[in-house]
Amino acid sequence: MLNNHKQFLAWRRQVFVRNPHRDLNALYTGLKQRSGVYLIGCAEEIVYIGQSWDLTERPIDSLGRFYHRVSDVSLPWSLALAPCPPDEMHERESTAIRSFAPKFNTSIPSIPASEGRMPEIIGYAAVFQDQISSGGAFDEGNLRRQMERAAENPSPPWRQGKQRRKTGKREPKPELPPLDPPTQLTGDSLREAWQRYGVPSDGALIYPINLCDDGSVVTRDGEIIGTWSMDQYEAPSFTPDDAIIPLFEAPLVGLLCMRIREWHESKTGEKL
Repeated sequence: MLNNHKQFLAWRRQVFVRNPHRDLNALYTGLKQRSGVYLIGCAEEIVYIGQSWDLTERPIDSLGRFYHRVSDVSLPWSLALAPCPPDEMHERESTAIRSFAPKFNTSIPSIPASEGRMPEIIGYAAVFQDQISSGGAFDEGNLRRQMERAAENPSPPWRQGKQRRKTGKREPKPELPPLDPPTQLTGDSLREAWQRYGVPSDGALIYPINLCDDGSVVTRDGEIIGTWSMDQYEAPSFTPDDAIIPLFEAPLVGLLCMRIREWHESKTGEKL
């Protein structure tokens, strides 16, 4: 997912200040249809269910709306995808909201359709790289228990707004912290990033492209081809030896190394 530039920008727009989990890429690799329903989990429960014509970006925007409402940043978050044709989205989303009663769903697309077909989840993934686990929101036992609680709740959150109106004034979005533009780290902050993510510059060069702990970018053959840096959101960037500004950036160190390798092999005609 985050290999796509638009998705990467959507992630940074939400000011998570955390890296996305690698399992998100695997989840989106299996996505064959872009429209459908998505479910967001926090700890052991589903907290929001939505629909979109484009599942590649909308779930990230929704996650940003609700992530900042939860004060405990240690809680694990997860995302599940359930693609379906556009003409089924209302029914499947409505049925799931009625069945699980997520706390952030204060309205329902269609009450008459809310006893129809459930979303068919193709998979789920942990959201943040520093999570130990996905949290369990989509484990079978937790899904069953949440449905049981929803069935016993006489005043579920979605009854606050009842059926969504297609027109009229919408509920205002929560205020989010302003997005600071990406700024390259310098001084001690940059050296700390080099130490945290880089490989030892005096050690074995085991990768085709090595981001070293002294800021250099070195091929497996020992050729220094440039330098690397990071911004305050821990997004790495690469600057070739003959340049003074970064050539490109990536959301993750591994993806940056892949881009550097492709660039170098294209430039030299040699495989690393």
